[in-house]
Amino acid sequence: MIKTHKLLKYLSLVLGVSSILIFIFEFVFLESIRPKMIIFDEITSQEDSQLTWVGMGLLVILSFYFVSLWRIVRYLRYAEEITFSYVLLLVVGVVSFLFVFADVALLQDIVKQYKAGLAQPEWSLVYPIMGFQAIVALIFAWLHITGSLSGKQVNTVAKDSNVFMIVQYVGIICGAAGLASNMLGFLCPRSWNPLIHSVIGSLILIFPYGLAIAYWFIIKVNEKDQHLYDEKQMLDVGRSSFLTMIVSSVLMLILYSANFQNLEGITSVLWLPLFMFTEILLFSLGNIYYSNKSLAQ
Repeated sequence: MIKTHKLLKYLSLVLGVSSILIFIFEFVFLESIRPKMIIFDEITSQEDSQLTWVGMGLLVILSFYFVSLWRIVRYLRYAEEITFSYVLLLVVGVVSFLFVFADVALLQDIVKQYKAGLAQPEWSLVYPIMGFQAIVALIFAWLHITGSLSGKQVNTVAKDSNVFMIVQYVGIICGAAGLASNMLGFLCPRSWNPLIHSVIGSLILIFPYGLAIAYWFIIKVNEKDQHLYDEKQMLDVGRSSFLTMIVSSVLMLILYSANFQNLEGITSVLWLPLFMFTEILLFSLGNIYYSNKSLAQ
């Protein structure tokens, strides 16, 4: 176990430094060829070959995110105290990991459109996405360099309560983010794309929550008693479920009444994501509240 921990630490340091250097190279390189591709000026054979290195660099960045997320999960599972900041880093790390595939797709579309003599609006997405990823990579690299993921930890956690709490914190972040992003549809109904904004956007935001649940479920299945909840967690989940059902039903009734004259408009696109993220947010908030209340008593 100690050897594995040291290996992950050294690997994350190497990948972290490499990822930062790769981000610098990619920003400089892409900005050097972007003006040429926009006006359909010919790029050199060397620049064309460097585009391949951009793809190879994204693989290194993908590996860095994976190792970093693995270390954060290991740290949180046995941490003496779970902090919201680390859970938030876990969520943004998963989103950054997924965005690597978006980087590849966007760059491929840009190259194809350049060769076909078409406009490349994807440039407006490449820089913000990669900028967000670079900031996350810098934070992860700092954590590895400072040894923040090697702090004092407990050896055992009764019923893996840490993992249970991690799932709830991830649910709060994903639920709030999904609810806020889909509410924007009411502000910009004409520019709202159901496939991109509602479907793809919601899948990206809900993926960390699904991943957290899958991790927690795998841990529970591998336990000897294979009980999903202990008695306290069962009571908290029951209370949270009842609260979620009542509040989400009231909110959906308000949504239906407020948009009764326009149910075939943007409401028909947004009601399911709003309902889904509302339930995730309320259920997770309820579990956190009742868990903390039980500990305070």
